[in-house]
Formats: sequence, C-alpha cells, structure tokens
Amino acid sequence: MPTVSRKTASQLVEELYRGKRRKGIDKDAVEHLHDVVEFCFLDQERDNIRTMHLLNAALLHDVVEDFAQDGYTLEHVQALIGLSTEETRLLDLLTRKKGQEEKYLPGICAEEDAVRIKLADRIANCRDLAAWVTKDRCFCEEARGIHEKYKRENAAILAMLHQHFAAELADPSHVFSRQLKLLDRCMQELERFYAQYQGAALEV
Repeated sequence: MPTVSRKTASQLVEELYRGKRRKGIDKDAVEHLHDVVEFCFLDQERDNIRTMHLLNAALLHDVVEDFAQDGYTLEHVQALIGLSTEETRLLDLLTRKKGQEEKYLPGICAEEDAVRIKLADRIANCRDLAAWVTKDRCFCEEARGIHEKYKRENAAILAMLHQHFAAELADPSHVFSRQLKLLDRCMQELERFYAQYQGAALEV
C-alpha cells in the first residue's frame, strides 16, 4: 500500500503515468489527462471552487481504474490528495466498477459535473483514436471495436442528457453545447476515416 502523504492531483498523475503511452500513438499518457481538462472548458466556469473540483476530478478520473491493484483505491486517493467530499463523489461516479457496468453511464448522466468530465474524456479519446488510425492508415480490428463502443455509448449518453438536462442542451451558451458540437465533429471525422480505410491499409 502506498504511503499516505499529501500531494496535488497533478503531481500524482505525473508520477503514476510517467513513461506510459497512449494506445496506438506516440503520445504520453499524461497529455491525455491534460486534454480532458482542456475539453472541460473551465474558462466558462465562474465558480472557483467548482473549477477546482472539476480540475481535480478530470485529472484523476482514470486513476482508480488503472491503479487500484497497486493500492490506489478511491479512499487512498482521497486521503493522498485531500479531496473534498464533492471531488470524491465525482471520482467515484467516473470510475467503472466490475459487475456494475449497467449503472455506470446512468450514474454519470444524472450529474452535471460528471457529464462534463465524461464528455471531455470522450472528445480526447476520439481525437486520439483518429490520430491512431491516421498514423496506421487503417482501421484495425481493435480500433474498430473502440469506435463501435464509442458510437453505442455516445447514443446512450445523448439520450440520457435529453432526459436529465433538456434545458442545458437547449442553451447554446452552456458548456454541453460546446462539448457536444466538438464531439460530433470528432465522430464525423472517425466515420470518414472508417469509410475510407474499411479496416485495410491505404495504398501509398
């Protein structure tokens, strides 16, 4: 079990993800976490406390999934960073749990800040997937599986957002509008690549 000593979320993820790469591309895993923060569009947030909650949860959103086996449970991360109750609740919602997959997206989609981070993560993931298939000049079987998963989950997320956040979705100034437009562009790009590559290498 790691020793408990206070550090920032940024320090923790730099330590845990140092040297790890994103699947399929030459990109440091820590860069992905900063991408997620970027696509939360915190510049639109006027509440400084909420901004800090979103920042910490966005940076840490994969830590428990990726490192629980090394002792970085939700409780340990909370103590290590000194997370607030709200930050801990957000991190818990964003962590996929074995045997509870059916609760994962509905739990996120009922909470505005969790949705904001999930959409940011999905945008970042889609951009990295597009970079992967562009680099390889093909849509390999693994990439196709990820693409199909994203399409299924995106449709489910959008349906639940209309259920829980109809007013926010109708507001063009809301961060969800900005995120969903960007996500839609990312998915359209992936669809173009899929139609172009069809899982086979392009002729050079």
